[in-house]
Amino acid sequence: KPPSSDGLKRVIKNNRESTERKPGGQPDHPGHNLKMVAQADTVIRLKVEGYCSCGEDLSQTPLSAIQRRQIFDIPVKLFEVTEYEVETKKCKCGKVHQAPCEVTNQVQYGSRFKSLMIYLNQYQFLPFDRLQEFCKDCFGISISDGFLEQNNKNCYENLAQTEAIIKAALLNSSVIHNDETGIRCQGKTQWIHDTSSLEHTLYSIHEKRGIEAMNEIGILNQYQGIAVHDRWASYDQYDFTHSLCNAHLLRDLKFLKEEMKCGWAGKMIALLVKANDYKKEELLNEMLIEDIENQYISIIQEGLAELPKEAVPKETKRGRKAKSKSELLLNVFLMRSQDVLLFIYNPEVPFDNNLAERDLRMIKLKQKISGCFRSVNGAEVFCRIRSYISTVRKQGHTVLEAIQLAINKKPVIVWSEQ
Repeated sequence: KPPSSDGLKRVIKNNRESTERKPGGQPDHPGHNLKMVAQADTVIRLKVEGYCSCGEDLSQTPLSAIQRRQIFDIPVKLFEVTEYEVETKKCKCGKVHQAPCEVTNQVQYGSRFKSLMIYLNQYQFLPFDRLQEFCKDCFGISISDGFLEQNNKNCYENLAQTEAIIKAALLNSSVIHNDETGIRCQGKTQWIHDTSSLEHTLYSIHEKRGIEAMNEIGILNQYQGIAVHDRWASYDQYDFTHSLCNAHLLRDLKFLKEEMKCGWAGKMIALLVKANDYKKEELLNEMLIEDIENQYISIIQEGLAELPKEAVPKETKRGRKAKSKSELLLNVFLMRSQDVLLFIYNPEVPFDNNLAERDLRMIKLKQKISGCFRSVNGAEVFCRIRSYISTVRKQGHTVLEAIQLAINKKPVIVWSEQ
């Protein structure tokens, strides 16, 4: 329906708190601007010519200074064609010899152009039709859907070993983040699972969301470290050390505080935020941790006391009585206190699962632009290439150069010791 018929909508609430800071750069922010380079690609000397008002010939006047000014721009011709003249000689014995040449076809695109197409399609999310318009307008060439699909497929095949290295590195990580999101593929909802660390990312698509998919991906069923996640029940089936995302808990607490007027929820929000501030400022010590634990227990007890007393039922009904949202969340804080507060015990464990959510945000952006994947193979190609791109970015490599290395079957080695 058109936007004019949307009508009034309920305001979306989030955990952001308003501050007195104005939008934009803050005071004492260093800022960024264009800086001169030491060696320019082209140098044009502008000479002083003519005569001064006194009649002196300026061309004969000694030079006193040179001002350097630089302009950053793209060249007029963006596409370069290189021709290889391959010599062929025939020996007296009849044997034909040909000079070695890396170009195998009579006409073909180079690796820099191929990597740029993957960069724009898989990283910047330009659809094929817009990518073809870009090449026509900027390079004066026409490219086909078949070329773009085959180009992505070649890169995908060259990254098979790299994907295995990323998976091994994640299994070796002391802390990993996990999340999943739905996406349309072949006309139905499927799931992209994300496993991330500070230096690696692995995306995998599967038609299921739960344990069956996680076992087939092959990380969580073998992992022995600390896994940060939301309270999705499938994660609880594994034996690794669990750390719950406190950002999710804060959202649930905010709902109880604002919508259900639960006093204990507001106090728990303040405690968790304060504990996270202590960690950021590196103030946590045994005494402070013990104080946080005592406040934590006290707030839970207060919450349990706030729960309404159950009335004696007039008639006995079959089944278990449903618990309120407040009671359900209290049970989480009570039964999983170690999972909630693990971030104050272990310096490596973060407060929330934002790393995985940031990685998945790119998947939702892809869905917003393209709508869906037409085939599972296309989704698998995207997941592997995007895993490589996310990983090299985290490790400080230039994405375009890393893609070019992958095109040339020499992808960046993304393993790092934890």
